[in-house]
Amino acid sequence: MSNGQGSINREDIGAHTFHLRQAAAIERTLGRIRHTLGKDWQKLQDEEIQSLTWTLEKAWSRMGFYEWDTINIAAIDMAATDELISIGRRGRAGRLSEPTVASQAVRILTALGTRS
Repeated sequence: MSNGQGSINREDIGAHTFHLRQAAAIERTLGRIRHTLGKDWQKLQDEEIQSLTWTLEKAWSRMGFYEWDTINIAAIDMAATDELISIGRRGRAGRLSEPTVASQAVRILTALGTRS
């Protein structure tokens, strides 16, 4: 995070802030999904959760934190979760580009509706 001279520039601070906001938003979202899915969540394997997390990160980067916070994650079901996991698997394997992963994930998430 330094410019080689021991100091931190504004770009570094911005990137770090972006990643902190993203990590916090994804962690909150995973908690909501875990709560909503209940016992179905417990059936997920570590790799599936990693693919889901990766997909959510790509979608968050596309949407930004203001729009992200309006998604009605409480409306998610196992079918939508499985779709997000599948997209993540294909993206992580290089079969889908990151922009494609982001667009497909955003489509699924926005279809959940917005919170009132």
